[in-house]
Amino acid sequence: MVMKYTIKELASELNLSRNTVAKVLNGKGGVSPKTEKLVLDKIRSINQAEEPAQPCENLSAKTDNVPSVPGFAPARGNILFLTCTSFNHSDFWIVVMKGIEKVLKAHNYNMVIGIMDNQDIEKLRFPSVIAHPDTRGIILVELCDVRICEAVLSYQLPTVTLDMPREYEAFLGRMDIITMENKKHIREIVSALIKKGCSRFAFAGDLSSKNVGRGFQERYDAVCETLEDHHLSLLSESCFLRETDQLFLNSAYLTEKVKKLREIPEVYICGNDWTALQLAAALQLLGYRIPEDISIVGFDNINEAAHAVPPLTTIHTNKEYMGIAAANCLLNRIANPDIPYQYCQYMTELVLRSSTIDLTGELCQ
Repeated sequence: MVMKYTIKELASELNLSRNTVAKVLNGKGGVSPKTEKLVLDKIRSINQAEEPAQPCENLSAKTDNVPSVPGFAPARGNILFLTCTSFNHSDFWIVVMKGIEKVLKAHNYNMVIGIMDNQDIEKLRFPSVIAHPDTRGIILVELCDVRICEAVLSYQLPTVTLDMPREYEAFLGRMDIITMENKKHIREIVSALIKKGCSRFAFAGDLSSKNVGRGFQERYDAVCETLEDHHLSLLSESCFLRETDQLFLNSAYLTEKVKKLREIPEVYICGNDWTALQLAAALQLLGYRIPEDISIVGFDNINEAAHAVPPLTTIHTNKEYMGIAAANCLLNRIANPDIPYQYCQYMTELVLRSSTIDLTGELCQ
């Protein structure tokens, strides 16, 4: 699926707010079925006007026959924000997108949103806009499968990725990478929880899907490494490592799996806030108290984290700034194609809230 309009243009045409359109695109909820259908029907009607681009192995770099889209080419061209249908159900990427759009608008570029579903990813079937002559560059979001990254690079467009493949070394010097520091504060809070007497830790976050980026892997590694430093081991049978976003949406599945656990950990470290909130809800449904029975830690500091019951301890990432940095990096690459490729890792911040036991005196805030 490709949106050949910006969120602003689509909202204006449908007489809706940008926030409402963003919620529909993000699958976040809070929108009536009628409004959701209105937005999705409009996107489908736009998409029917154009066939998807051929898989990269069949592409012969012909862009002269790609049909133009009315009102689609601004003065300086289009930047493709390429993501997948599961770019999950939090507001994380919406905030990142706002940062990107802010920069692109200031420089008279149009942001075009391309959304690939699982079949598109499997068949390397990209939205046709990727081969459009007015497309100047690509920002990859939540597309970390090595096959996808290689295929995108075959289009020979300046490319920035937010997050990165787990085998990221193969892409250093070939695309610009904007990411966040993943390990420091996880190590810090795991160590603090151990000092408070916790010894049973588990991790929740999808590590099995090909499209999962290095961020989740580094967060998982940080937990394991810190436990090893303290002569402890992860409770592997209590982890949720193969659960996709779709399974974390299924409260019946989560509660049933928790019921079957042989050992309940004292702490769950989660790959992101959204995963943490889904797991917390399942645990609470079964009568577990947070943090009295189980401490839970997220990552990202999405808006919902502060309003959860109890509020979620998490690791803050400056999402809008990451979007701004990615857009600036891409525009710099377009203007100066021969400059060295960047690997930028932005710092994060630990945010202590009530989903973890009292760590007063164990952490320097």
